[in-house]
Amino acid sequence: MEIRNGTIVNGAIVLEDENNLEEDAPVTVCIGDRQQPMRITEKELWLIEDGKAAATRGELVDTRRFPQKLRRGG
Repeated sequence: MEIRNGTIVNGAIVLEDENNLEEDAPVTVCIGDRQQPMRITEKELWLIEDGKAAATRGELVDTRRFPQKLRRGG
């Protein structure tokens, strides 16, 4: 997973850095507001990187069990 920035141009998402994008790669979009840019804390960034490393190691959560795990707090 990577975090990239972009804008909407004629109804399409245009990333600032389009290098190394694979066709059909899954994406998640967070809609921002130029007046209130999204801020990520160092801890949040660490959690993202830690999650990427865990996924690379194969430490994944079954999507059917995720909501239950989330409700239990972990």
